[in-house]
Amino acid sequence: MRIIILTLIISTFALTSCGGNLEFVYNEKIAGLFNGCKEKLDESYNKLLEGNYDVDKADELSYEMKLKEAQALSSYVKGIRSEVNELKPSEAAMNFHLTMTAYMTRIADGYGTLLIKYVDEQKKGARQALLRDITDEKDKIAALADTCLQKQVEFLNRAGIKVTAVQ
Repeated sequence: MRIIILTLIISTFALTSCGGNLEFVYNEKIAGLFNGCKEKLDESYNKLLEGNYDVDKADELSYEMKLKEAQALSSYVKGIRSEVNELKPSEAAMNFHLTMTAYMTRIADGYGTLLIKYVDEQKKGARQALLRDITDEKDKIAALADTCLQKQVEFLNRAGIKVTAVQ
């Protein structure tokens, strides 16, 4: 649903602004990075729920592969966050920019760290506790994604593009 809303915002922005507008370029770039992070997070969480990260350390090859996969999520999001930090947001975009950075930090340092612990943990009870923690973290990230959308709407309105968030 959020992807649809972000796409609508981007489309509205594209229709109402001139092509060379720096705000448009910024919005399009950061929205694409956001979507990339969200897709990777959702993919990872679905794999977790399907049991793909439930590996035994005795199976060294599978364990190492899943551990690297879990670590790759954090690395990917940190790389995206670096791209976001290289962007120079306008004053109108600053709150949106900071919220997006917080979103990506939460995925990399919160969810990602818990996922790595989950793969490393071998006790079923401890894994179940970590799964609850990861689910709680995922819920917090989803709330932060909603905040990103609100900040994006505020940014676009400040930039002269009147949009409203679709619920």
